[in-house]
Amino acid sequence: KARTLLVKITDDEKKRLAEDNEAKRKEAEDIIRQADEYKDSGNAFMKNKQFEEALDQYNLAIDTSADGPNSHIYYFNRAAAYRYLKQYSEAADDCLSSIELNDSYDKARTLLVKIRDDEKKVLAEDKEAKRREAEDIIRQADEYKDSGNAFMKDKNFEEALYEYNLAIETSADGPNSHIYYSNRAAAYCYLGQYSEAAGDCLSSIESNDSYEKA
Repeated sequence: KARTLLVKITDDEKKRLAEDNEAKRKEAEDIIRQADEYKDSGNAFMKNKQFEEALDQYNLAIDTSADGPNSHIYYFNRAAAYRYLKQYSEAADDCLSSIELNDSYDKARTLLVKIRDDEKKVLAEDKEAKRREAEDIIRQADEYKDSGNAFMKDKNFEEALYEYNLAIETSADGPNSHIYYSNRAAAYCYLGQYSEAAGDCLSSIESNDSYEKA
């Protein structure tokens, strides 16, 4: 009887383990199925160029199955959505996560190269935009300076001072700022404001110590 009972207990344990394994298998399948549904929904939004909505769905897919058999696809797809939204740092991170999960997934490597190129292009565009902005500032300051010079020729020193003030306010430390300070110093001299004139001469020399006029 004891042996029979032991066999029965062993069989019961095997059955219970099998049932537990089957339940876990079904649960895992359900998780993957749900994650794939989020991914498919995201793909549909991508086709319609609704990238924010696609991103939300891919987020759900990854939250549901961050390291499952298809997770590398979710990360790759989310990287694509991030790229369209010009969030290149996040896109690159997701490509790396995709490759880490499946290092043979070449799509992620190809997309990562494109994202790096995008980043370089954006940096170059930002640099060019800043260069143009700096040129515009200098151009505007020079216009104020030229206007001030015209007033100086007509001995309208108060008006000249006003224009030189604008030039300095626009570009206080630019490549031509030493000229603005020197010219304002001259205006101050004509107005009898010698302390201010001396201060501007010093500022001009500080900006360009080889500027002999100051």
